[in-house]
Amino acid sequence: MKQTSPGYFKQLKAISWWEFKRFFKWKQELLSIVILVAIFVVSTGWGAIAQLLSDEYHGAIFYEEGKPQSWEFEAPKDLNLRSAGTMEVKKWKAQLPEELDTLIVITPELTAKVWVKKSQTWQQELRSELQDQLQDLRIQQLPLAPEEKAVIDEKPDIAFSIEESEEASIDDATDSSASMLLVVIMVGVFTGFGLMMMSITAEKQQRVTEQLLTIVTPTQWMDGKIIGITLHSLKSMLFIGLMILGVSLVVAALSDKSGSGLDWGIGTGLLSLIFVLLGTVLINALLAGFSATIDDPNHSSRSTVMLVPMLPIFLSFSVVSAPDSTLATVMSILPISSFAMMPARLLQTDVAVWEWLLSLVLLAAFVYWMRNVAGRLFAMGIQYYGKEPGWKEIWRAVSGK
Repeated sequence: MKQTSPGYFKQLKAISWWEFKRFFKWKQELLSIVILVAIFVVSTGWGAIAQLLSDEYHGAIFYEEGKPQSWEFEAPKDLNLRSAGTMEVKKWKAQLPEELDTLIVITPELTAKVWVKKSQTWQQELRSELQDQLQDLRIQQLPLAPEEKAVIDEKPDIAFSIEESEEASIDDATDSSASMLLVVIMVGVFTGFGLMMMSITAEKQQRVTEQLLTIVTPTQWMDGKIIGITLHSLKSMLFIGLMILGVSLVVAALSDKSGSGLDWGIGTGLLSLIFVLLGTVLINALLAGFSATIDDPNHSSRSTVMLVPMLPIFLSFSVVSAPDSTLATVMSILPISSFAMMPARLLQTDVAVWEWLLSLVLLAAFVYWMRNVAGRLFAMGIQYYGKEPGWKEIWRAVSGK
């Protein structure tokens, strides 16, 4: 049977879809979506919830020589202040009444004395507000010209001129979006690790594979598994990605910032998606091939070796803050790490066309080679029942000898 025949692709589709459906539990997925929506709703309304459930504090304020002209202390939003008289202040300095949480006295030198019953976190904001507002009042009372006061109040503008890209800005050179993407990729790798190990080793132990290989080839069977598990990895990555996006939108809304911090261009987003997709296929092909050499995952020392695909992602985290460094450039071209490092660079800096084009070609070629290796490893692995092939046999299968 030729692998390019219509029957091949029909069987490949059936295997891939079966592999995907065997691990896809729609009730669990629906529950995950409900939980995600609940988290998003709670996060969106958390500001209102926190404000609704926040404690209110009551205090009194006294100006020793009268309130300064056209100035009044603005208390934090969770503190209600009322004016205090001279006799009340003398008595309250010794002991605050039950209905008051604090007493504030403004001195003629524009300093403040504060009495509280006990130390609490809300008092830090009160301290900060007192310092800021009294400092502003001191500056206003200085014998300065309006121009001199403006110089004190305003921060100088700093303009950056970037030679490499006229449209680039300092704000875009952040590693937050790249780090989020690496987290999403890591979730996909862990998903493939668990499902691929479970799928292949269980079938080997139950002697199911030998029967199926009477109607399909080892490579065809592995292709179906790689595609099916990759679909699961992409599903997990999409779920986590949407969760991160939702949290980013909520954080941006609460911090009064426009956008989510994930403002990628269409071209950059599509190119990054291609790298991530090919990388997911590559990792699952590698995991599939190596899983075929394991007889019992509970007792095999080789199970830990399957964590090796995580190494490029961990290394990418260490250099994500320096996307133009030599190490980051090399990692973005090598196919074993380009699926993680190149998207991270694309989201942070200007990457030369020849760099991402070379990286993409190498990655695609490496994926095709790894797919063939996985088929050969699987064809060899099913011949070993109750034992595992040695490293010499594994090398022969990898090299195609």
